[in-house]
Amino acid sequence: MSMQSVNIQLPKNLYHRLEKTAWATKRSLAEVIIQAVRVGSPPNWEDAPAEFQTDLAALDRLEDEALWQIAQSDNIR
Repeated sequence: MSMQSVNIQLPKNLYHRLEKTAWATKRSLAEVIIQAVRVGSPPNWEDAPAEFQTDLAALDRLEDEALWQIAQSDNIR
């Protein structure tokens, strides 16, 4: 896998939480951060059928409350 370096500023409390997770799991801080980004990043829309990609991208921009309303509505196609 090809890698790219990124420099970011993290809030101290988040950095310490990631650092403690790395220590507790005996993994490097970089491994823990990569896993956190991988889990929290949006899915690759190219994996979905083309006819759904626009709708999926629109859903990704919605707040949680709006998503819950859609999920609980009877108007799902």
